[in-house]
Amino acid sequence: MMRTFLRARSDPDGERGATVVIVALALIAMFGMVVLVVDVGGLLWKRRELVNGSDAAALSAAATCSLPSTVDNRTAEVAADELAAQNVTGLDPTTATNAFVPLGLCHSTSAGWVRVNYSQNQHLFFAPVLGFPNNNGVTTKAYAIWAPPGSANPVPIVVYTSEFQGSCDITANLPPGTECYMWYDNDRFTNSAFGFLNLNVSDPQKGWDVAKDAQCPNVGSSQRDDWINQTGNPGDLPVHYTTTNPVPTYVCRVSGLSSSDWDTLRDRVGDTITLPMDDCTQNVDKNGNVVGCAGTPDKYDIIGFIDFELQNVYDQASGPNGWGGVSQTTCKGSVNNVDPNTTISLLTMGGGQCPAATTDLSKLHVSNLTVNNQPPGATYTYDANAQTITWTGTRQKINIQFDWSLDGNCGPPPGNSSAVCIKVKTVQVRLGGSNPCPSCTPLSNIRAVKLCDPSVAGSCNGINVQP
Repeated sequence: MMRTFLRARSDPDGERGATVVIVALALIAMFGMVVLVVDVGGLLWKRRELVNGSDAAALSAAATCSLPSTVDNRTAEVAADELAAQNVTGLDPTTATNAFVPLGLCHSTSAGWVRVNYSQNQHLFFAPVLGFPNNNGVTTKAYAIWAPPGSANPVPIVVYTSEFQGSCDITANLPPGTECYMWYDNDRFTNSAFGFLNLNVSDPQKGWDVAKDAQCPNVGSSQRDDWINQTGNPGDLPVHYTTTNPVPTYVCRVSGLSSSDWDTLRDRVGDTITLPMDDCTQNVDKNGNVVGCAGTPDKYDIIGFIDFELQNVYDQASGPNGWGGVSQTTCKGSVNNVDPNTTISLLTMGGGQCPAATTDLSKLHVSNLTVNNQPPGATYTYDANAQTITWTGTRQKINIQFDWSLDGNCGPPPGNSSAVCIKVKTVQVRLGGSNPCPSCTPLSNIRAVKLCDPSVAGSCNGINVQP
């Protein structure tokens, strides 16, 4: 018996409307791309235009505020609006207050800051088809600062040029981002000095920019704490030095050591701090005689400023605020009946004055090595990488002696128990001053103007800009 199979025919009417759905979906996708290209692109273009306008406006406002009103009597608002209007198509900057300067800064101080913000609506052409509004606001904000290029509002802690204090060669060419450590101890600064400065600018306590033979008054720990916190600071301090005219700026040393000062500095970890930079070769005593870097200065010769991001403050040998490591120590030991070609590790001498067997060789520094009072090469060889010696003489007892130190958080620590180490990252070095010509008129002192971002460490060069 044969069975007949009949194939069911597809019903054309059952697919009716599918094309409409596909077309509708395609149109939505096309509109989405059009919105992305035209409307979102327009918003991005408008934002870029407003960013340019805000940056120009902020610089114009800061430049105006940096000058006396007798030279430029415009307000920051007027100066900002003029540049914003020139840089943004269709912007009416007079419809809102777009520039802000803290009271008392504009036209009246040598350093300050300004903030500007501008908004403009951007028309949307295709977004309303997808249910979005037909316009969208775009807002931008910019900050600018002004200051004499060589003055600063520093903390009262000096930095010596060269590598006198630590790991970095402090020069005008020290690259931004360089990590350094610097030691402050009585062995380096001598005579109960730990690198503190007197920032007072007026008598009877004046200590900044004094005569080389002036009598230096002392200041207490609480005053130093205020300066470190930058509360009650005397303001921007001038430096006369230039590379072509190295006029000295003498600043009085402050004697004494207080743990509260270093605790106060530790509270500023993460901040950008400005430190005065000293040419120690020109430091002088109380009579104005040059004593150099190794002498006991009464006054430092400040030649510029250096901005550091403060990373840590170590003011003790161990513990959470300890610098760690081992200061230079002399190890002495003897080994009996040493045969020729015997290799001996310097980490096996034993005793409290010698490095331990578990010492990290990458942090160990060895110097002045002698065996039987002879230097390397006489009757033994020395492997500085493995810190071993190989005896090449006849069988006998040998006496080994060497100096060693072990790096801590700040390299090899000094032997001074009252030493303090600060770890920093370089932001900017500013060699030279804002008053290279003391006989010139005040208007000849150039003011530097630049954009900055208070959310970026060091961007605003220590000026207290409020977001």
